[in-house]
Amino acid sequence: MVIAPAKPEAGETVTVTLDPSVATGPIPAGATAVTVQFVTSNFYDLPIRIPMVKTNGKWTASFRLAPYAAFATFQLTSGNAIERPAADRLFEVMVYKKGLPVRHALLYRGGSMAAQMGKAPGTAAASAALYEQELKAFPDNYEAKLRLLVYQEQVAKLASEKKAIRRRMHDVIEAKWNEAPSDRGNLNRVTMGYLIIGEPSRLDSIRKQVGVRYPETALGRSLHADFISREKDSARRIALLELALDKETEQTEADFSPFHEQLFELYARAKDSAKTVFHAGKVRHDMESPHLPRFYKSMAETLIENAVALPLARQYTNMALAMADRWPAGLIRYFPETGHIIPLVDDSTRRAVTAQAKGNLLSMLGLIDMLEGKDGDGEAHMRAAIAASHDHETLENVSRFYKQTGRETALAEIGALRLGELKAAVARQMIDKPAPELSSFVDLKGNPVTPESLRGKVVLIDFWATWCVPCMQEMPFVQKLYDEFKSNPDVVFMIVNSGAKNTLQDAQNWKGNKTYSFPVYYNTDPNIGEKFNFNIIPATYVIDKNGRIRFANIGFEGAEVESRLRVQLQMALTP
Repeated sequence: MVIAPAKPEAGETVTVTLDPSVATGPIPAGATAVTVQFVTSNFYDLPIRIPMVKTNGKWTASFRLAPYAAFATFQLTSGNAIERPAADRLFEVMVYKKGLPVRHALLYRGGSMAAQMGKAPGTAAASAALYEQELKAFPDNYEAKLRLLVYQEQVAKLASEKKAIRRRMHDVIEAKWNEAPSDRGNLNRVTMGYLIIGEPSRLDSIRKQVGVRYPETALGRSLHADFISREKDSARRIALLELALDKETEQTEADFSPFHEQLFELYARAKDSAKTVFHAGKVRHDMESPHLPRFYKSMAETLIENAVALPLARQYTNMALAMADRWPAGLIRYFPETGHIIPLVDDSTRRAVTAQAKGNLLSMLGLIDMLEGKDGDGEAHMRAAIAASHDHETLENVSRFYKQTGRETALAEIGALRLGELKAAVARQMIDKPAPELSSFVDLKGNPVTPESLRGKVVLIDFWATWCVPCMQEMPFVQKLYDEFKSNPDVVFMIVNSGAKNTLQDAQNWKGNKTYSFPVYYNTDPNIGEKFNFNIIPATYVIDKNGRIRFANIGFEGAEVESRLRVQLQMALTP
């Protein structure tokens, strides 16, 4: 495997070449597809996976380095085969300028050590050494300073020494804040600093300080709106927002957009059409932002959900539809020094994203038609939506229209279509990997799970933690599935607290134990994420009767999880 050039600079093209005939690596010479898969990267304009192209027996992939590029790690994948330089290492691309690593390159390489070496002895020390190298080259690197201090505190022996290092951390963060205390980009760096040193509770206090000291700045007003948004009583929240608007002038109108946005949503819920329309007109959004079409769609969705100001909902929806061909695709990042970073997507992805946007928006127009009593127009829009896309959101909207307008035959056809589409999608996700030993799981009494109790069963394992909000959102759907399959002797549900920042006692005291009836377990193996290959929760796996992982689901993607897991269980049960 060759990466060329050896010391690439920003603006240059890097080419990765794999010759599978040279060495007996995991990827065979007869592989039909090979992918470059980034593991850690600040090449934000590139997709996480880049397909390689085979020419004359060699696989190649090329990509251009953006001006901000500094460092990335990757591995090569082909089916279940993974190519790495060593068991505890990943392939690397470091960016140089005149033969020396650019700013942040060594910092990011230090951050990659956990992904490269896992929990191997010396990982933290290896990272710290790279932070020191970064600071020698760039003494003002704020993040490198903090990460090095965190390591020094960890290895310090004396309590007085730890205390002194903690004070130095606070001094570094305070100095950063004083550089530009009312600038949002700088505040983001300050809050990032508190997260790095493990003091997330300070985030609210620093934001309050900005609000108190700089209340008449755009940032101060935005933070004030954030604090008002936490008020649970709608009437009081409206009063506070309206009071804040007393200070609005023609010159500061843009600063007060966050207040108008909240009032727009609150008055929409209250079905006050006039005030909803008024505050909608005061909500500002960057007209050059790549998120603009999504902003229009969000405004329309609020109006449709509350069946209010429908002409305005139609206007927003049509504005978004006119921009469907530039719908946001991939993860768009924003940094003050770079502006918006638009990720690269291939033509097929762009076509798919555009088609889905059209399906969503056409079906929204159909819902507006229905709410206005124009069912004929609505049906035409729904047919156009289905022709554009069969994604979950589009089919949900179409199903709602057919159900509420009494079109039972069409509703049944959509149901069959959705199930067929889901089965086809799930079939494409099927994998075949040996499952790790499950000997690290204990029940809430601390009793270990025996391998015998799982032998010959289809096992659904859902990893979660008490602090994980998406995990909690997923639980009601897991409960519905458990109720459906609990009488099947061939299926075992294991809802496993992953042990990430949790103890057995945390799992025992979880309030969900009183809400849900599925069996809850606790994981005692700190390396379980590496063994199952997840670093995000919830992570849900379906293991077949032969002890092989057939499906892996990382993260929570909404209500569709219920139907997707149902189909996965059914497929795992089918010989």
